Amino acid sequence: MSKTEQIVCPCGSQAMPIGVFQTPTRRYVRCPSCELVFQNPRPLGIMVEEFYREDYDEAYGEVEASSDRHPVFESVARRLGLYRQPPGRLLDVGCGDGAFLSICQSAGWTCYGLELSKKAVARATRRDLTILSSDCLERAGECEPFDVITLVNILETVTNPANLLRQVAGALRPSGLVVIRATNGAFHLPMRTPARWVGSRYDQAFHLFLYSPLALRSLLKGVGLQTIAIHNSVPSRGPLTPANPWMSRLKWRIGATAFWSGAEMLYKVTGGRMVWAPSFELIAQREKELA
Repeated sequence: MSKTEQIVCPCGSQAMPIGVFQTPTRRYVRCPSCELVFQNPRPLGIMVEEFYREDYDEAYGEVEASSDRHPVFESVARRLGLYRQPPGRLLDVGCGDGAFLSICQSAGWTCYGLELSKKAVARATRRDLTILSSDCLERAGECEPFDVITLVNILETVTNPANLLRQVAGALRPSGLVVIRATNGAFHLPMRTPARWVGSRYDQAFHLFLYSPLALRSLLKGVGLQTIAIHNSVPSRGPLTPANPWMSRLKWRIGATAFWSGAEMLYKVTGGRMVWAPSFELIAQREKELA
């Protein structure tokens, strides 16, 4: 029995995807309709979910729980603060061990988390954070809606991002906000060759999906969510691997500082039209609330 499956773009387009690049183990294609880049074929959805439930924490949990990720969480929390202030109910989808939730809770939000990883859930619970049942979003009509729902580098890894975003939209209170951080495909794809020149190809993380701001905006619109702002996102202090020699970390720090400064300059010069940091943050809300 095959352990991989062919998929269509989450936007629903039946157009033949265009090859973008491939590695010895993966092939990535682009949807000609919405420009989303995704792995195809990919591991079976049940295998992907099992990995995140049972094995992800052992492979990457130490780094996710380290101080390297704090600038990311602080950046997203600051961005949220520009558009909405507590009090209110905040749900973090894919909350890990709750580092981001703790920041939001300290800011005054009533916080809840969703997480597949059993070990991460155990650590979040020890921090006295409230972790909801994994089918919470599927039963959105039975639960009190949320004022804010956050997804910090989660859409790259879920098997059905369009379905997840529909559930997120349904779980929002009227005028509620969705806050997303995603890896920026518009940056990383043209940087593949330069990254190999300097021996940093493993510092680029390509998951199931690779979003550009344009592609993510299109996907959100398809599920009834309207983008109201997109910004560059502060990089983490180190690459997401279990352990890195000091040279790898040094290259990461130098590159992150240079790219962040350049991206912020381009963002200001173009009046926010060019988002070219390695990751970006997006704020959205339901379209009918904007009418």
